[in-house]
Amino acid sequence: MEIEDLLTLMKTRRSIRGYKPDPVPQDYIEKILEAGRWAPSSANSQPWDFIVVKDGETKEDIHKVVLEVIEKIKTLRDFPFLKTFRAEYVLQAPVNIVVCGDPRFTKVSMMDGVDSQMEDFTFWGSVTLPVQNMWLAAHCLGLGAAVVTDIFPNKIKSLLSVPDPLKVICILPIGYPAEAPEPRYRRELSEFTHQDCFDVEKMRSDSFVTDARKDPSKLFLKQA
Repeated sequence: MEIEDLLTLMKTRRSIRGYKPDPVPQDYIEKILEAGRWAPSSANSQPWDFIVVKDGETKEDIHKVVLEVIEKIKTLRDFPFLKTFRAEYVLQAPVNIVVCGDPRFTKVSMMDGVDSQMEDFTFWGSVTLPVQNMWLAAHCLGLGAAVVTDIFPNKIKSLLSVPDPLKVICILPIGYPAEAPEPRYRRELSEFTHQDCFDVEKMRSDSFVTDARKDPSKLFLKQA
């Protein structure tokens, strides 16, 4: 593959929140999971498990948990987009891949007992890497995906009989897109790359973060 082909795949990937009812072929699902399987991980520990959910009733139960989270967020913050957001795409997508992680494998890392921050990263960093792989694989196959983190992990864990001490990390709804979102803004490389040491002049202001927190759907807008 040429680098430009890879960049095009990455640049045209979108978060899809509307799906057609067409079923996803089983061999496509297996290819997506295979892409996840080949993600890198700390000490090659591969601390992940994937649950493929197709059952309609199970998706409805997952969706109920997502709606609970949305209602909780509404009590804390007044996001404009939440007025109509119902996360129906969790139901629409023919397949939901639930990503789980096994935190016992932090003990595999050489950083175990050396530095707690890096020890945590060996788990969280490793278990999220296959998500990007699977998302790009889905896009390559003409499918759409999104990452759902609007969940109460322990409720999803109980719903899907995930044993302790594993954690539910996120959900990937996957299916044929019923929408074609426009690309979102990306900062220029010069805005966030630094040479030899951090250039504090490039650090975004606290006021910008505060404004973004009021409506995260506007994060793609360029800072004035």
